[in-house]
Amino acid sequence: MSDAWIKALRFAALPGAAKVQLERRVGSEKGTPVISYRLTSKTKSGETIGDDRDYDLLKAAMTPLEALSENEKHEEVIVELNLESGDLSKRSQ
Repeated sequence: MSDAWIKALRFAALPGAAKVQLERRVGSEKGTPVISYRLTSKTKSGETIGDDRDYDLLKAAMTPLEALSENEKHEEVIVELNLESGDLSKRSQ
């Protein structure tokens, strides 16, 4: 796992988050590849924190994560950082 992932996920996490997760899925719509991303910050109790960031702030958080995920060869990638322990996990299919 990379320090770049940790740095990017820490930057993207919302205040009060205990975990932050990026999910990337690659699908197809009428033969055209479609990539979707989901960024989720969760509290210690597992509740999702609402993200009402300004578009420019969200884009600044997502751009490095999208770039890192492009290096993954799988259709689905989920990367999660436990902000308290620093543990990083990655699942892919």
